[in-house]
Amino acid sequence: LLEVLFSKYNTLIFGLPRIGSLALAYNYYACWAIYSIPLTLYAFIPQFALLNGVSTFPKVTDPWFLLYIFLYLGASGKDLLDFVLEKGTFERWWNSQRMWMISGVTCFLFGCLEYALSSLGIAVAGFNVTSKVQDDELKKRYDQGVFEFGVASPMFVPLTMAAIINLISFVVGFMGILTRGMVTMEGLILQILLSGFVMMNCWPIYEAMVFRSDKGRMPTKTTLTAAFLVAFLYIIVSIL
Repeated sequence: LLEVLFSKYNTLIFGLPRIGSLALAYNYYACWAIYSIPLTLYAFIPQFALLNGVSTFPKVTDPWFLLYIFLYLGASGKDLLDFVLEKGTFERWWNSQRMWMISGVTCFLFGCLEYALSSLGIAVAGFNVTSKVQDDELKKRYDQGVFEFGVASPMFVPLTMAAIINLISFVVGFMGILTRGMVTMEGLILQILLSGFVMMNCWPIYEAMVFRSDKGRMPTKTTLTAAFLVAFLYIIVSIL
């Protein structure tokens, strides 16, 4: 879709005169991969900064702190209202938010990287068809709404990395509040809240990493790779 977006057949320039406002809808979907940039940045940078005691957001006593809270509550509330008006439920809205964030660090991210590399003339791996054979256990997990991570995929690595770093940063931040006090940690409160929010959405991933024993659990190789990369990035960030 990014190739179409940045080509002469752009959904706006080429499509708008031909299909009218419908081109805006196509353009929205064509831009999906770009969402991976802010989602990935917010999944890692504030957390690494928190572990190093660096504040990236306003302090609690700063009036700008309320702006961040207002923007989050306003955007989330509006999205939730849309679900309710369309006969949806809170659970469906929450799952939609969760899948949006998961997509941001998996398929959106890989799509964006693939387009960037191909634009530079760097060969990228093609699309690999995964097995679509279903057994009774797989169907049962699907019917129960349980996430499936059984197939080892590079896409699960950044997702697992995000889950690990947000868990660690939240625990470190929360312990900092208990031991050092709210006043000392006031510059890191928003980062702690952000880590906690991401951590709540990552609960199915923690289950797949630690608690599940079925075939749909997160492959151990993926978990170890993600943990190693998180440790490596932390060392690099700490040095810088």
